[in-house]
Amino acid sequence: MDEKNKIRSAISLKQSAYQAAPNDEAQQKPKENRVFGLFILFFVPVHEPIMASDAKAAGSMVTKEIESRLKETPEHLFEVFLEIREPVDNEKPKVLIKYPNDFSDDGLQNVTNFAYPCKTPLDEQSEHFAFVILDTTGTLFRFGYCRRSNRESTCLCIISFYPWFEIFYNILNDLSQIINSKSTADMEQFLSSLYNYKLMSNEEFYKNEGKEIIEINTLSKSYTYTRSDPRKLPSMLSSRNFTVMVSRLGPEIMLRLFSHLLFERRLLFVSSKLFHLTACAYGCSHLIYPMHWQSIFLPILPSSMTWTAQCTAPYIIGMHSSVFSTLNMDELGDVVIVKIDERKIESQYDDLNNFPKHLIRSMKKGIQQSSQLAGDHLARIFLRAMAFSVGNYANGFIIKNDKSDFDRDRYLEPYLGSHVHSFMSAVAHTQMFEQFSRYRTYAQLQRETDVDEFDLEVKNLQKLQQSKKLNDVIKRVNTSKIRDPIALNYAREIKSIHQSSSPDLLNEK
Repeated sequence: MDEKNKIRSAISLKQSAYQAAPNDEAQQKPKENRVFGLFILFFVPVHEPIMASDAKAAGSMVTKEIESRLKETPEHLFEVFLEIREPVDNEKPKVLIKYPNDFSDDGLQNVTNFAYPCKTPLDEQSEHFAFVILDTTGTLFRFGYCRRSNRESTCLCIISFYPWFEIFYNILNDLSQIINSKSTADMEQFLSSLYNYKLMSNEEFYKNEGKEIIEINTLSKSYTYTRSDPRKLPSMLSSRNFTVMVSRLGPEIMLRLFSHLLFERRLLFVSSKLFHLTACAYGCSHLIYPMHWQSIFLPILPSSMTWTAQCTAPYIIGMHSSVFSTLNMDELGDVVIVKIDERKIESQYDDLNNFPKHLIRSMKKGIQQSSQLAGDHLARIFLRAMAFSVGNYANGFIIKNDKSDFDRDRYLEPYLGSHVHSFMSAVAHTQMFEQFSRYRTYAQLQRETDVDEFDLEVKNLQKLQQSKKLNDVIKRVNTSKIRDPIALNYAREIKSIHQSSSPDLLNEK
């Protein structure tokens, strides 16, 4: 089966899963039912993936690797390096250099199409972008990092299991200089050292406070790269993708984009810059963390694969504007189109209006309060929203046939009768939540309970809830005819400990 048919087959399975469950709440627009009173969430952590149409309490387990679609311990720092010549006329792109020479993988035969996804010429300035191809099992992501420029008429491409954009873009810049210097010995030594470099294990890396310098030596020069810490939230300085996404779309459009992502819509990014497509498509992962997109993901779509945009299953697709202009819009259906160059989003869905009002109010307030959006402030706003939306996943933990499992009805039970029930139910019926909840279940069984930024935000939200309860206690004591000063002072003292910078998150009025 060739690569195109493999992709068609995989997409067909995704579509079948959605067509098998036409009444799935995840595909419906949630309606908000307003009720009075404070709604309190109770939290804990879990892990794993299944289709949204599966049974209420399926017993299958999902590991972190399956849920994230990221290989945990790759054998090499990269799989293969390629220099690909720009196609002339109707010729196909040609591979000029391959390292290692004996690398063989049927899945790479389509790489040249991703390296040159359209015929539009580039600017004189070099452009970085990245695409995704699957590994030989068809489940895990491999990232194709590219550097192109008109001056060189070639594309440097490096395939790796590691989602390290900053590192590999810098590596490609250095490789470009080495190739231009025409030093074959330096290039071979650089690639050999990089390919065989032994990274710290994850355990060693975290014990070393998430710090590691990758040093590559050649005959004439030494190169160093700083390994990124996946536990840290993206900031305007640390993440090129997130920085470009913020600058090109802006926080308000990102807020709308977040709502469409959480309801698993079909998302089509359009731009005249491949780098902007890469940044915005990959930037989506920062908005929905700690969940991971489970459906079609093609941040760069070659012109030969435009039929993919007609699929009915959820997707994130990046398409060059020259390719987008050739599409028949009537055949796309209800797709959400994000026009990056115009800073515009076109959608028939009003998903943001289906969010709990206090949640949106809190997010907008957080965005407005940060004039420069420095550090990880913006990423943390979305993380807090995710903590509210899925942070109480442990409510669904059950024991079934002497085994731990996750029950969606059990998870949703505390929300019955609440104005947030329809929202929580819609999120709980997505593929992302299915995978997330079952992986967290697996993690509990395996005692993989390392506290991350998401867990910390969940705990902060718990404290905020406790603080709100204490507010009610203080009010009752203040209005009581017989006041207990000891109880009052104690309540106020505890309340001061649990003050939060986002009190509106639980203000449901």
